[in-house]
Amino acid sequence: MKIAMSSDNHLDVNRVDIELICNQQAEFLNKNDISYYLYAGDLFNNFSRTLSYFEKLSTKTDARIKFIAGNHDMLNGITFDELQNPNISSMYLHNKFIDIQHTDWRIIGNNGWYDYSFSKLNNDPLKIQQWKNAFWIDNTIIKPLNDFEYVDLVIKQLKLQLDASIFVNKKVILMTHFAPQSQTLWKKPNDLSPKFDTVFEMVNAFLGSQRTGDFIQEYKNVYYTLYGHVRGIHPPLILSNNTYINQAIGVKKRKRNEWQQADFLAQWIYKLKIIDVN
Repeated sequence: MKIAMSSDNHLDVNRVDIELICNQQAEFLNKNDISYYLYAGDLFNNFSRTLSYFEKLSTKTDARIKFIAGNHDMLNGITFDELQNPNISSMYLHNKFIDIQHTDWRIIGNNGWYDYSFSKLNNDPLKIQQWKNAFWIDNTIIKPLNDFEYVDLVIKQLKLQLDASIFVNKKVILMTHFAPQSQTLWKKPNDLSPKFDTVFEMVNAFLGSQRTGDFIQEYKNVYYTLYGHVRGIHPPLILSNNTYINQAIGVKKRKRNEWQQADFLAQWIYKLKIIDVN
């Protein structure tokens, strides 16, 4: 049973030929006998386009597609309440699970969020919020909760799902968008100037939640955690039984190239993680 994992394809930002890439991804999944394709968020800057893409991809491949939303998917085409609706699509796995037939594995999804806990400036949430409102793309997302309350909701949802997995003796593959461990972030450069030190800490504030990571580590039946959001090369992080996997593709622009390969398909295949379960 092969499971392929990816995130942060940013098809619109990368200006790829959508129809061509859909066909190429389907061909790869079929050729490699992939049973499940797990996607950890940020496909388009519009949830409707993300859902439409996966609906099209599902007609071209035998792989079962399961995805969650990243912050970019949340920008347009969806409301907060709709994001919490488990019935929006059978492929959308936020706050849901799917059991892999004939195995003791369960896949659990949760979009996740951030709470500034990765930043040394987390004791000044007002300053972080002001910076977010001025510079961060998420400032347009309308939600009834502040960032701390949102993570509270994430942990509450994860508790229900993970407790249920323990009850039925399932091994878990967990999928979330935001980074769940501080060790998965970029290392701080030694020669960073005071001006850019503040920027570094501000960006870290929006990358994920250590509270979420600490909570996940309480469950010894979680063997894989797929996440995205933090682009670049990040080797797997093993903590206890849990392997944290980041398969973010990133973006390629004239002034900012996060790819290691020459074209999108090669980058997608290069960053794709495939695991076998039985």
